[in-house]
Amino acid sequence: MDAARTRRRLLDAAERLFAERGFEATSLRDVTSKAKANLAAVNYHFGSKDALVRAVFERRLGEVNRRRLALLNGTGRGRPAPEEILHAFIAPTFDLMKEAPHFIQLMGRFHSEPDSDMHEFVTSRCREVAQQFKRALTTALPRVPVGDLFWRMHFIMGALVHTWSCHKDIERISGGLCSMKDEDAITRKLIDFGAAGLRAPALAKRRRFANQDP
Repeated sequence: MDAARTRRRLLDAAERLFAERGFEATSLRDVTSKAKANLAAVNYHFGSKDALVRAVFERRLGEVNRRRLALLNGTGRGRPAPEEILHAFIAPTFDLMKEAPHFIQLMGRFHSEPDSDMHEFVTSRCREVAQQFKRALTTALPRVPVGDLFWRMHFIMGALVHTWSCHKDIERISGGLCSMKDEDAITRKLIDFGAAGLRAPALAKRRRFANQDP
């Protein structure tokens, strides 16, 4: 039990420090000091700093992806609506915002810091989830090319990450009119925004219509 608590303290401390300072600027001694543990504990539980970083991501991504798939599988058989699929993708991240705000900050930093090894690790943990969402989307929107669906989900993910990490900006710019106090309302707004993008006609179809004589 003590070993499990020590491991959790190390992960919590690393998550917070990586979010606040970045990966390179945070040393293992910083982490052990914050966690009130010793260096031997890091070596015992993780083996290296790189493994600790991976464990921080694995802990949160594994849980959020499990929740995503549970919601996706709950949409039932047949053709799901894009809104149902997007709810399964987006809603768990807002749960994560409440449960682990430092990890949300860390994800914002992760997307802004080019680290090919870490990006490969994170995307490898999301490939199976991406494939299941691709299958759901191609069922829901069979006329949209698969490549377009990937791009559109990429754009939606960008909007989602920006909403996580920069929500204070819109609060300031709007003079308080827009805020993150009602996560359910923000989730619905993102779903409506994303569903409209997913349903948009493919570029080739728009060009075909534009070239037709009036």
